[in-house]
Amino acid sequence: MGYYDDYYRAEVRAVEALTPTMIRIVFGGEDLRRFVSSGDPDERLVVVLPRPGERHTPDPVRQADGTLDYPADDEPEIRSYTVRRFDPEAPEMVIDFVRHVGGAAAAWAIQARVGDVVYLSPAKGWYSPPADATWQLLLADLTGLPALGRILDELPADMRAITVAEVATDADRQRFTSAAEVSSQWLVAGNGHGPSRLLEVLKRFEFPAGPGYIWFAGEASESRAVRKYVRRELGWTTDRFTIIGYWRMDQERWMARYESIGETLEKVYTDAVASGLSEGDALDVYEDALEKAGL
Repeated sequence: MGYYDDYYRAEVRAVEALTPTMIRIVFGGEDLRRFVSSGDPDERLVVVLPRPGERHTPDPVRQADGTLDYPADDEPEIRSYTVRRFDPEAPEMVIDFVRHVGGAAAAWAIQARVGDVVYLSPAKGWYSPPADATWQLLLADLTGLPALGRILDELPADMRAITVAEVATDADRQRFTSAAEVSSQWLVAGNGHGPSRLLEVLKRFEFPAGPGYIWFAGEASESRAVRKYVRRELGWTTDRFTIIGYWRMDQERWMARYESIGETLEKVYTDAVASGLSEGDALDVYEDALEKAGL
């Protein structure tokens, strides 16, 4: 049974070296007219990649239940990415890829050419500030920069935002525009090249007066540490923060362990939601279960 009900064929229209560590790819094609944005500035979707040496991703196959999927014994590589920008009129979609060693999507993006074809899934986001928030603290590493930039693009003029972004080099800093009042801090740290400093900065942060909201996107173990601090040390309720792990340092070891117990752990989350917990509180239960399992 397929996970998605639909996929969208997308052609590479342009490739740009945005910074030394970030590649921007513009996708287009008539099939993108069917794509409907979730409306969330941190919305993410699955990119189905061409097989090595090929320029076109295979077409998904319609399953008996009506969903689209790929044969279990011959699946192309898939990776999750943020929609940096979407223009439904063009139609065009912008996705930024982090350049790094060993990543299937990064390897594809480095050699991507105009005319290459991928498939994209429907998108979903998590950014959800409370209506009464008067300020937002936005923390991200390189993988979270596309969402951070889009959040700033869409903030209203009466909002205050404080951003803390980790990059691999000073040359990876990006210039974002916003109608909001924005103060920014850039750190050369983390991103697989050394320890992240995002939690350290959060612990020293002087919170503004009034109700606020925290959004975090970065490495999974760092996101867990940040979530624990916000939930247990600061005592914030889950409706006032969104903390998401976008990638994992020890992905191969983690996946090998997860594959053996994944169904049990996923049931922990679904049971928590079924018991009446909010998605945020259920995620706390799930994270605790992952940690107890050595994940």
